[in-house]
Amino acid sequence: MLFHSLQFAVFFPIVYGLYLVLPHKLQNRMLLVASYVFYGAWDWRYLGLILVSTVTDYLCGLGIAASEDNRKRKALVTVSLVVNLSMLGVFKYYDFFATSFQDFMGAFGLAVHPYFLNVALPIGISFYTFQTLSYTIDTFRGKVVAERNFFDFALYVSFFPQLIAGPIERGTRLLPQILKPRTLTPEKVYRGAYLFFWGMFLKVFIADNMAKIVDPVFAAAGPYEGASVLLAVYAFSIQIYCDFAGYSFMAIGLGLAMGIDLMENFRRPYFSKSIADFWRRWHISLSSWFRDYVFSPYYIYMERSPMFSRLPMKVRHGVAFFVTLVVVEFLLGMWHGAAWNFGFFGIYHALMIWAYYTIRKHWDRMHVFVQMILTFHLACGGWLIFRATSMGQAAEMFQSLVFNFRVLPELMLSQTATEIGVFVAILFVVQVFQHRHDDTLVVLRLPAFARYAFLALLGTLMLAFGDFQERPFIYFQF
Repeated sequence: MLFHSLQFAVFFPIVYGLYLVLPHKLQNRMLLVASYVFYGAWDWRYLGLILVSTVTDYLCGLGIAASEDNRKRKALVTVSLVVNLSMLGVFKYYDFFATSFQDFMGAFGLAVHPYFLNVALPIGISFYTFQTLSYTIDTFRGKVVAERNFFDFALYVSFFPQLIAGPIERGTRLLPQILKPRTLTPEKVYRGAYLFFWGMFLKVFIADNMAKIVDPVFAAAGPYEGASVLLAVYAFSIQIYCDFAGYSFMAIGLGLAMGIDLMENFRRPYFSKSIADFWRRWHISLSSWFRDYVFSPYYIYMERSPMFSRLPMKVRHGVAFFVTLVVVEFLLGMWHGAAWNFGFFGIYHALMIWAYYTIRKHWDRMHVFVQMILTFHLACGGWLIFRATSMGQAAEMFQSLVFNFRVLPELMLSQTATEIGVFVAILFVVQVFQHRHDDTLVVLRLPAFARYAFLALLGTLMLAFGDFQERPFIYFQF
């Protein structure tokens, strides 16, 4: 169920009412049931996948903790990886690779007819798979004590506010908050309510209205006019931020209202001074997951590889960094979806990050405002690849930006640009203050009259211009 749906408006008050009157142990049991109901509302049949991941990593964690044999411990981590990634691979990528293989063979005149599953992608599988995998790996590394209570561990895997689209929590952060009694304070509830309200504003007022500008352009067949493509890409950069950050803020707000502090997932990414900085601010829980569990170990492996042992130290570091960056960013891109444009989205960002570090001493000398503007436009280049329905469409749109930048009279360029500006104005002003004070909750530090006037403005704008058609969050498809 969607956070901004009538269904959730009935579900959460019941859950929260029970939460307030139950003791800690029963709170956890009730939240586990509520989380399974929440997920089962999409499709109850896929609850079995969450249960398989939960049982697998619960048992692997206990086995790792009980054994001093490093070979057995590594074998248990391998079991966790194989089970979880196999489920992710089958349900998310099997049909994609089968189609790609069929097309590849067809290019050589060979007709193959692979078996296709034709099943819907289980919602949230990419998120909870990574969350439960991090637990097993951290247990192996000695960062987490294996949890013996199955029901508490199951709640860690399925906690409903962040189950569908993150933030991707670690056992080091979320499990201790589940295991210990939680203290609710008016301040936590107030902050949580504000974050939920702000996230809903980002979703229904900005993101879903931006979709009305973006979708017609990307749904159309070429040829494309560069001006319409540029505006659509600008609008999509705002849409995807407000859609995904909106979900994250709502999830964090729900968690705070229950005394659970979920990790920050967005830190004003369009104020980044480089593409490397962008990925430290965008989808922080995912980028840090890839950094800790994929990039770092793979980089160490590449650096120590006999293949590069004869290279000078500086060259070896550079080659290992570049290869690791391309591989990891490609995987990060493919995590988003089973389509080649997502893989190229990752490679694009790998090349941009590598280019930044190559010219860093010159880049960093530029005025910070110039760095932000350039970084935003480099990010927009990635968003075009990300949003395109195919690499062919992405290439055609890029071509239109360079060779066909003309404005048709019926495009109503100024009207569309003005519409984008109006919807983005409040977000921009708020984020300027957040950036200056380095405080996401800066609005709550305002004097009471200004704070309540601002909240009333947001509410009025949502009621008057918000899109309440219950459009799913973009990242639900990943």
